[in-house]
Amino acid sequence: MTANERIISLVRPEYMEMIPSFVRDHAESCTCNHIAREYPELYSRFTGDAEPDEQAKQEMSEVINGIIRERLEKHRI
Repeated sequence: MTANERIISLVRPEYMEMIPSFVRDHAESCTCNHIAREYPELYSRFTGDAEPDEQAKQEMSEVINGIIRERLEKHRI
């Protein structure tokens, strides 16, 4: 499993359902790229073969869900 897949798996299912399917891949990749730029230490914990610890998962969940929520509100979805 890639780092992006691990990160996207932390997004709330109801948020993923709100994102239109024709832009979902773009939204996922751009959000993960944004996290890699803005939170490089946190993102690095999701790379590699080892599973990230619970604290890292909790932090990433808050970050990714916050970003997705902001973008949904911005686009009035």
